[in-house]
Amino acid sequence: MNVQDKIKKMENKKGKNHDLVLFRKWLDEYLPEHKSLKKIQVAGTNGKGSTCKWLSMFLQSESYKTGMFTSPHLVSHMERIQIDSKDISLEDWERIYDTWDTFFEEKQLTMFEMDLWMALVYFIEQNVDVAIIEVGLGGRLDATTSLDYMATLITNIGLDHQEFLGDTLEQIAYEKSGIFKPNAIALTTEKDPACQKVMELVADYLNAMLGFVSLSDISKTKDGYKIVYNGVDYFAKIPEYQIDNMILALETLFVLGYSISSKHIQEVLDNFNWLGRFSVLREDPYVLVDGAHNVPGIKALVNELQSFDGTIYFSVLKEKDASDMIEELKKLTKDIVLVRFDTDRLYPLEHLGLPIIEFDELETIIKNTKENILLCGSLYFVGDVLKIKL
Repeated sequence: MNVQDKIKKMENKKGKNHDLVLFRKWLDEYLPEHKSLKKIQVAGTNGKGSTCKWLSMFLQSESYKTGMFTSPHLVSHMERIQIDSKDISLEDWERIYDTWDTFFEEKQLTMFEMDLWMALVYFIEQNVDVAIIEVGLGGRLDATTSLDYMATLITNIGLDHQEFLGDTLEQIAYEKSGIFKPNAIALTTEKDPACQKVMELVADYLNAMLGFVSLSDISKTKDGYKIVYNGVDYFAKIPEYQIDNMILALETLFVLGYSISSKHIQEVLDNFNWLGRFSVLREDPYVLVDGAHNVPGIKALVNELQSFDGTIYFSVLKEKDASDMIEELKKLTKDIVLVRFDTDRLYPLEHLGLPIIEFDELETIIKNTKENILLCGSLYFVGDVLKIKL
């Protein structure tokens, strides 16, 4: 079995994760070194991957060796496990997989549990200074919550994955607040008072140290934003929705005692890039991809663009509120085309009343277009787009 076969085998191990007490018992028994890792956990409806990236870049700027575990991947499974923004090598991935394969089979771990386990093994091996761990889904019952953390973060609360997390913002806030730990810092940029109240109740019950993070001194400039943080002026050419993710990361490190110089903060602002999130693939004509995959994410994208002179190519998974997402996109342009791509979770696009094309047609369009293009609706769709050689 070659390494690609092993990846495929792992990716077929879908299903419900194990009970967290049992998973933690296995970690303590077979990988007790995990307890010595300094870790930060990041949850939230949108922006959790971006917040992980901000944390990683700020820490790297001060020469902290930084591990990062995120999901899903866009192009390569190796993206899920990084140190200092570099993917784990296929050789290291295969070596770790082979070492633990018998254990994985014996315990019947899911793909996500295997990914997390392998990330921890790699971070321990490589002696990282800090490990950034992104929640997979929700928080309270997520495998990542079996671990201990210096800080637990929630970016925001929105309606997504209601079939697992509940139908109201308050229910979802409760599920995500389940990551809070006794005597550990818990920070969020969520602004909704009802969600904040839920978080306060959970934090009080769990004896977590909860703080609400906000940045009021922001002003629009000609080509970005002026941000004042701790009395210092910074300038950022980033989408507005990234400002909350950035300040949550920066404030977390400040509270934890990691000193990031103003010079390095500005350098990170100048160089921030998170693949598939407001990523420009080509300038002329403009080809933009964004991983917005739920209604709050699409609203943030629409708010950032305001208008769009071109065609939107949209695809979406079946569990999403596709009609509401499209209604938001129509605020940018009426030129919206749906795209079928290779997934067994595709939304029944024929129910949406818009023109539909196949993915190979889209590939030809992207390569030959003379008009501006926006591609969004699903991280999996964006991942397939990013594999196209322009």
